[in-house]
Amino acid sequence: MDHETERARELHRTLEFIGLRAQATTVGLLQLCAELVNAGVLNDDAIERIKQSIFREIAANQPRGYNRAEFERTLKQRLDAIFPHAADAEPRGRVGTVDEMETSLDPETARPADD
Repeated sequence: MDHETERARELHRTLEFIGLRAQATTVGLLQLCAELVNAGVLNDDAIERIKQSIFREIAANQPRGYNRAEFERTLKQRLDAIFPHAADAEPRGRVGTVDEMETSLDPETARPADD
């Protein structure tokens, strides 16, 4: 057994022990990833590494009797479908200053620019 598979199995046992295999945890992870992608913190490579770690965890504990290649192909498709993609995120502009915000809200109250 390779090192990555052994690490995945140990992580699986730990997660089961502390009860973090619930759907709510997964939904929270997906939302966190989406927020970080939208904020420009995570890129597609980071999302791929996250998906790969989940893939290893599930594949390492695949039920017997399934066609392994088909199981892994389906698993990858499902992970791809639920995780955000950085390419789909809207680019974020800079936040701006308080003066710029005030000007956009009420141009008549704008402070004169410092020279």
